[in-house]
Amino acid sequence: MEHPHPEIERGERYAKADIESLFDTGFGYHVRGITVRNDDEDERFVLLFSREGGPYDDQIGGETFTYVGEGLPDKGDQSPDTLGNAALIEAEADPVPIYFFYQADEEPGWEYRGQVAVEGHEMVAGPDGEREVLEFEMRHVDTDGAEPEPADVDAPAAPFAPDDTAGRKVTQTRAGVRVSESFKQSVYDRFDGRCAVTDIDHRSLLTVSHVRPRSERPDIAEDPGNALLLNWTHHFAFDAALWTFDEAGRLWVNPEYAPRDQWMQESLRDRHGQRLDRLREAGVTDEYLADRNESLPWWPPN
Repeated sequence: MEHPHPEIERGERYAKADIESLFDTGFGYHVRGITVRNDDEDERFVLLFSREGGPYDDQIGGETFTYVGEGLPDKGDQSPDTLGNAALIEAEADPVPIYFFYQADEEPGWEYRGQVAVEGHEMVAGPDGEREVLEFEMRHVDTDGAEPEPADVDAPAAPFAPDDTAGRKVTQTRAGVRVSESFKQSVYDRFDGRCAVTDIDHRSLLTVSHVRPRSERPDIAEDPGNALLLNWTHHFAFDAALWTFDEAGRLWVNPEYAPRDQWMQESLRDRHGQRLDRLREAGVTDEYLADRNESLPWWPPN
């Protein structure tokens, strides 16, 4: 899939089925406000929806606007750990294509308002004053439909060899440094298609995660010792320095991270200091792991 999508036009209205067809996806019974998907090159993109008179207090209008994260009022405080909220938080530092749709009261379909970027976020008191919500500052981008020109990163010639860690198809784009499909598949195979922390094995829920960020170290973007397989939520938490692991495979959690979500509590906080065989056997290079951990403000753990 090309980004921006060549067949979608700003200002046009689209039915739910049309959006599903354009982006080769399905929404199920209803459209989620923050829908995270991967394209056919396994690159992430987000479909963002806002409805006038909906359950959220979005302030839509102008070049910049505020967008309230996911999590309905009857669920208590919103959490940064949900898939949608975590994706928008990560997009601040590592932008991905975000397609914004808006539905006015009693208007048919969804009006496409163009691509947007995340400028920042904060936890604020909700309109009822009884809970906290995530408020994202958004900005309209690429109003002329133009994409920034990519800048190539030097890459070795084929055939691919283990010491060719920069890969063959790594390009620098607004979204970061891309890696080749062959490398992604090699990581999936190495981990038997399972998340190294949770054993989740549904491919659409998994992603290749880097110990040292691709944007900082494009030269090792395709080094097997710099990659592991995680589900999206634990990948976001890993990139946000909420957890890490050491050379012995022991899982360590940021002492300031207190998950509101039971699953994150059980899969991370409750396992603080435990040795996980899949992390110990992940094949991550000790040097890369040490560099990552030494960069964490809370390292070494208590």
